[in-house]
Amino acid sequence: MAYGFPNMSEARKTAIFLTLAAAFLLLAWISRPAGHDPPTVDDFGERFFREFDPLEATSLQIIEFDEETATPRVFQVAQQNGVWSIPSHENYPADAENQLAEAAGGIVDLIKGPSLSDSPADHERYGVVDPTATDPGATGVGTRVTLKNESAAVLAEFIIGNQVMDRPELRYVRLPQIDRVYTTKVSTDSLSTRFEDWIEKDLLQLDPQTIVQVLVNNYSIDEINQLIRQGDRINLTFDDTDRVWSLEGHVEGETLATEKLDELKRALDDLQIIDVHRKPAGLSGELRAEDQLVLDAPAIRSLRARGYFVVGGRLLSNQGELIVSTKSGVQYVLRFGEIALGQPTPEPDPSGADGAATAPSAGANRYLFVTARFDANLIEKPDLEDLPAPPAPAEPDEADASQDEPPATEPDEPAEDQETRRIRQDNERKQAEYDRTLEAGRTRVRELNDRFADWYYVISDTVYTKIRLQRADVVKAAEDETTPGS
Repeated sequence: MAYGFPNMSEARKTAIFLTLAAAFLLLAWISRPAGHDPPTVDDFGERFFREFDPLEATSLQIIEFDEETATPRVFQVAQQNGVWSIPSHENYPADAENQLAEAAGGIVDLIKGPSLSDSPADHERYGVVDPTATDPGATGVGTRVTLKNESAAVLAEFIIGNQVMDRPELRYVRLPQIDRVYTTKVSTDSLSTRFEDWIEKDLLQLDPQTIVQVLVNNYSIDEINQLIRQGDRINLTFDDTDRVWSLEGHVEGETLATEKLDELKRALDDLQIIDVHRKPAGLSGELRAEDQLVLDAPAIRSLRARGYFVVGGRLLSNQGELIVSTKSGVQYVLRFGEIALGQPTPEPDPSGADGAATAPSAGANRYLFVTARFDANLIEKPDLEDLPAPPAPAEPDEADASQDEPPATEPDEPAEDQETRRIRQDNERKQAEYDRTLEAGRTRVRELNDRFADWYYVISDTVYTKIRLQRADVVKAAEDETTPGS
């Protein structure tokens, strides 16, 4: 009788099934989607960009999501040929070196905090959705920051999300190609997308203490009838010694509203750029020549669209002009054009320090055309002393004249006495100082015109009303002075 193992085939079947099941499980684990399982490496405390060298950064791009237009809004500042400019504003020169250094320095110190999630489903919750990959109506969209070097290679790139509740110094941050979200200490102060935060906002760079004269010429242009309608001409002079204003042609009994004039000086000092538009090349070249304007058709159309006209080689504006004269001989000519529609309006200074000059208007801003010129008559001429008359030559002695001698040679020039030498040297010093002042003024005018020539500027209409004064704004009748302390 033979004995067999009737369960042997079932055991083999079971082993085979178990082996196949294990193989399928292993294959499923290997091919699982990445990023959804808990991370195996804890990178808390590591730097986001360990190889980042801030000195290599030559461009910064910031992309925000504009909810009104449901599109990404791109702001970029870049260095080209050693000059910083803003491509989004026709390559207007940027005052960006210090600010970019601050931004880059902050990125060097960007440390990974605790990780919260590796799931893309949580990106909206933390506000780190990529603004370059969003659909209309998207929410939870972050700000994407990219720094590149001169070869356009990415040095650092990350997305900044919402602030952490009750921890305003912390934000949610992730890298664009990685789903993990961190809480990280990061400052956004140097990552502004506002144009005015990246430029030299002080348009005139004018010291108000040097102002000696202001001429407000309130003419306007009748475009239909091609006429100049002359309004008030207000010629104001400031006496720096007595610290008082005077008005040409003032009427007896009237006094000057000095508070308005002091406000004018402050507004000129704080005249800030809101936006810019590049002028046609032909127009810019003519302005640098400081000669009568002879413009081509595109330049004329560009001017007219903003409220400016060329009449007899002279540039006129439909809202008059202001001429500000300084001790250095530099004159600023400000010509006021049309309202600039659709332009951004600056936010008020939260500190209130410059609130009077930077408070936002009701959405209305104004085109401004600026040039500079030099007037030597504004510089006080040196007070030179007259040199003493030279002493009269001595009379020849009669006895010597009777002797038969050859004619005498020309007498030597009399030696310069000490007082004459002092006066001459003092005069030479004064004249040299005067000549240096003249040259400095002319140089400053050339620098200013090189800066102004390429651009139409846009300023706040609120500031415009402070500097384009009417005569009624600067004079008041004596009986009106009833306010205590006026």
